[in-house]
Amino acid sequence: MEPTARSGDDRAAGVDNAASNTACDPAPDTPMTLDRERWQRLKELLADTLERPPRDRKHYIADACADDPALRAELGSLVAAAEGTGPLDQSPAAGLLEALSTEAAAAPQDASGQRLGDYRLLSLIARGGMGEVYRAERADGHYEQQVAVKIVREGADPRFLLDRFHAERRILATLDHPNLAKLLDAGVSPEGAHYVVMDLVDGGLPIDAYCAEHALPLAERLRLFRSLCQVVDYAHRKGVVHRDLKPGNILVGRDGVVKLVDFGIAKRLDAPAVDRTATAMRALTPEYASPEQVRGEPVTAASDIYSLGVVLYRLLTQASPYGRATDDPYALTRAICDTEPVRPSRAPGDAPRARRRELEGDLDAVVLMALRKDPLHRYASAEALADDLFRHLEGLPVQARRGAWSYRAGRFVLRHRAAVGAVALANLALVAGIAFAGYQAYEAHRQRERAERHFASVRKLASTMMIPMHDAIRVLPGSTPARKLLVENGLAYLEGIAPEAQHEPALQVELANGYRNIGDIQGRPGLASLGDPQGALQSYSRALALLAPVLARPSPHDAVYRDAQQEAAVLHQREGAVLGFTSKFPEAERTLRAGIAVADDLAAADPSNRTRRLLRATLYGQLSQVQMFSGDIDAYLKTADDAAAQLTALVAQDPDDLDAGFNLASNYSTRGEQLIQRDATAASAQLALDAFRKSQAVLERLAATSPQNTSITRHIATNLENIAWCLRRIGQPREAVAQARRALDIMRGLSSGDPGSMQFQSDLASMQTSLGEALLANGDARAGVDLLSAAVASYAALPAGMREDNYVHHHEGLAHHLLGLALQARQQAGDAAAACSQQRLALPILEEMDKQGTPPGVTGPGPVREALKGCG
Repeated sequence: MEPTARSGDDRAAGVDNAASNTACDPAPDTPMTLDRERWQRLKELLADTLERPPRDRKHYIADACADDPALRAELGSLVAAAEGTGPLDQSPAAGLLEALSTEAAAAPQDASGQRLGDYRLLSLIARGGMGEVYRAERADGHYEQQVAVKIVREGADPRFLLDRFHAERRILATLDHPNLAKLLDAGVSPEGAHYVVMDLVDGGLPIDAYCAEHALPLAERLRLFRSLCQVVDYAHRKGVVHRDLKPGNILVGRDGVVKLVDFGIAKRLDAPAVDRTATAMRALTPEYASPEQVRGEPVTAASDIYSLGVVLYRLLTQASPYGRATDDPYALTRAICDTEPVRPSRAPGDAPRARRRELEGDLDAVVLMALRKDPLHRYASAEALADDLFRHLEGLPVQARRGAWSYRAGRFVLRHRAAVGAVALANLALVAGIAFAGYQAYEAHRQRERAERHFASVRKLASTMMIPMHDAIRVLPGSTPARKLLVENGLAYLEGIAPEAQHEPALQVELANGYRNIGDIQGRPGLASLGDPQGALQSYSRALALLAPVLARPSPHDAVYRDAQQEAAVLHQREGAVLGFTSKFPEAERTLRAGIAVADDLAAADPSNRTRRLLRATLYGQLSQVQMFSGDIDAYLKTADDAAAQLTALVAQDPDDLDAGFNLASNYSTRGEQLIQRDATAASAQLALDAFRKSQAVLERLAATSPQNTSITRHIATNLENIAWCLRRIGQPREAVAQARRALDIMRGLSSGDPGSMQFQSDLASMQTSLGEALLANGDARAGVDLLSAAVASYAALPAGMREDNYVHHHEGLAHHLLGLALQARQQAGDAAAACSQQRLALPILEEMDKQGTPPGVTGPGPVREALKGCG
């Protein structure tokens, strides 16, 4: 698998308590010196103090620090800062800042070369307050893969660090997004070291370093930043605030894909309030913190918006919005909380005049809106920030410029209220208001015309990207990455103009179609995909939600309403397919029947419409598959016959219709699977063989006219695999080997042509298993061991989402079982022990599948238990 992301815990020394005052005693003239032991004591006391009601804290501090005035003063200053009281320029908190730097510097020994579970640590990537992150590789020999391993740091405050570590694991387990480093594994070493394993970014650089190294132009920087906004918005919608957004936690790989990492101090929005102060005081990067974080106030998604503003400022100007204040913790605190940043276009530095002109106006307004001191006046979401950047890139008016003047004027008055009299303020407001109103009227008229022209052109471009162009390349070899890029870009364009047409049904249908295409790329069964069924279900669900308002107002004579119905029926079919292949049979049948109801209405409204008739037949065929997989054979036979009749009629009318022919071939193949699985007799195998060959004849006719169609080619390979299964069952092992080898050769060609398709990688593993079983049946145990070992490794390399597929999970267990049999038959040194090991791996998988009901003609846990009797 291609490495994709890296997680680094490289928090800078700093806390949200740089503003300080003493609760009990006057502040000492010099900062208190904090060694590691004293720092640990201070942190424990701080956590205990903040958990008490405010009225009891002063007495607690006095009692706890009765014999240590310096500690009492320092603790009091931190508590005052957390409560938001006291001046910003007192000195006691400086010792804490210095102690944090000392804490980060006093790191443990490099653990490179050690082994944790199945992974060997290769080199240190990053080190921070919570732990270390290492580049690592698989060390168990199953397959090659490099990953990032994050180890919780030993030493100070182990209870807090472990709590945060486990919280990070729980948060990562709930998030799944292309721009997030995925959680792959977790565990505890024999020595008690807690660790998590995540995707590794290949050549990842912090986003600011990446932009500088590649000399990205302004537009490319903004597009890159929009990807970051989208993943942050996803986390917020999942109820997670990152709380440490900074370039070091925003990595860009060699492929130019943004990856957000390090959720070490992230928090769920529904977490208990006690987590707020305890965590904020322990871990924070001040330069990217929001004013409310610095003041110890409740943190919401708006805090991440502010941090995004700081990152964007740096990407645009290569400077901090706080200028030289970053050199002094107290000056930095004051700048964050009180001082309005300089406009990016006027930031200090040697930026060329042309670049400053590019920043003037829209981008100045966007950045300053994200950096507003009051959370309520920032962007409402990260998506809104991304949308404004899209508007700027497309020449549309940005939302940030609405009210920006009044906001700045309000801030001016608040800062200088002692010097601004009531009369002067009234006159200023009157004059400025008249001038501003006139300007706004002119600007609104000019930009309205401009926006309408852009709206029409952008919508046309996006629709062309998402539908005709996508469909044209959908079945071409190696098209998975291109399809993903094409649809995501088209969808980004449409999402950008969606707020301008919230009540336009046609646009909602186009957006739904875009999400459906994204879902297909993520995890549609049977087609080239990324192997992410859960992501696919989320996209299909989003698409159906977009259609709901249109379908809620029935208008049978409205073409847009009928288009929405048709799109909804297709989405129900897609959703049912994914749910069926992940063994969620009741949910699959429910959504498919909802789709059939819509398709019935469409077909009744226009019986001559061939597209709608094919859609109806496809839904019946999908429902029959789900019924067969769930074991409801009587219902399957009835539904399958109904689907076959509809499809046969359609093919008879137009033999060259690829979609109708493909669905008819699938209907025959499903009948063959039902027959081969119903029992282990040769008679059933012969009937199944006839059904598979009937399917193959249709597919080969279609392939002759569409040789580049990967869906047809894949189905031919899976039919050959099933034909080999039947031939083994009826006693023709040599011919079974030949057919299984043909299937594997075809699938190797498909998977090498489109390595990004996890569906093809899964099919490759299945066909390695089939050929290995055929070789074993033909007496060639040595070759069988080689093929089945490759199959086991291929299954292990699949993403977790793909391994949830019912068929894939069963075949992974079958591959372990067959490898055990092949090793037992080969009889080389060590083979007996290895065979037993494989059977032990097979047993829990096949037992789990047996709970769902293993058909009589399919291998279950029984043969595995029999093989294990000889293992002792």
